Amino acid sequence: MVKILLVEDELLVGMDIKMTLEDEGFEVDGPYPTVAEALTVAKTATPNLGFLDVRLADGVVDPLASWLLEKSVPLVFHSGHAEAHDYGARYPGAGFCEKPSPPAELVSVVIQQLTKLQT
Repeated sequence: MVKILLVEDELLVGMDIKMTLEDEGFEVDGPYPTVAEALTVAKTATPNLGFLDVRLADGVVDPLASWLLEKSVPLVFHSGHAEAHDYGARYPGAGFCEKPSPPAELVSVVIQQLTKLQT
């Protein structure tokens, strides 16, 4: 089963994303509200995909995103504060969903990222 690390500091948004992805058959670990918490979890058990809010309670998600990228973990950024082209330049090949995004778009971007992993 595909394990997704969900990092989101807005609890209701995080729970909504979690339910959406679980309804599609994914195992979702989180939501984690901080970079520090999520990085600790990721280092314990590397996920298959990182679904990351950009601005979190303890700062921007970049330290976690960089660590996941080093481990070849596909990334999906989900933010209302960051521009897709900014994160696309820093993390080539990453997916991006602007907040708010319809559930079908979130699932589509996750599937696209996982498909890249298989090719």
